Amino acid sequence: MRGEWATFDLEQKAREAGFGIIAGIDEVGRGAVAGPVSVGLVVLPEDFNVLVTDSKLLSPTQRAEKAALIAETALVCEVMHIEADYIDTHGIIAAQREAIQRMWELVDPLPTYVLLDGRHDFTGLGNAAYVQTIVRGDQKSVSIAAASIVAKHARDELMRRHALMYPEYGFEMHVGYGTRAHFAALQRHGPCPLHRRSFLRNYI
Repeated sequence: MRGEWATFDLEQKAREAGFGIIAGIDEVGRGAVAGPVSVGLVVLPEDFNVLVTDSKLLSPTQRAEKAALIAETALVCEVMHIEADYIDTHGIIAAQREAIQRMWELVDPLPTYVLLDGRHDFTGLGNAAYVQTIVRGDQKSVSIAAASIVAKHARDELMRRHALMYPEYGFEMHVGYGTRAHFAALQRHGPCPLHRRSFLRNYI
């Protein structure tokens, strides 16, 4: 694992400010050319003690192990996938917002404070009392890192299942990202329903 483990520092500051239910939110799959953008939301107990960081810094085995531990111990653990056709129609940022809005209907209890990875201001996010955006938040906040891990693991597993339906693209290897092998397969076979046409204009 490269880098440092995330900490509870941001969550602690929120608690000291009087917020009780603190959620971390992160997305994965934003830069892929096939498959969904997937958003994770977690609310962790104060005694959560699993070492976590940005999911991209972990091996698949580490992600799977930590995703299972997070799911077992989190007070709330949700992942929402928004598929390629929605991304093509509305754009990737709108797809992220849609994922959060859909997920908010499943969350109980509702967070009063949200730590959100990135710099996009999703004004009106759910019914949260406050939303704090943090660049590289998945390397700083335990809650965001945990959301990153469960979202990445769930999305990768989904793409591996899709590989059984579309074996010619190698989704089990690149999980929808634009690798050389993926683009070579696109040249041979053209896109399938999982591909984001709006992301492929310069490639096919």
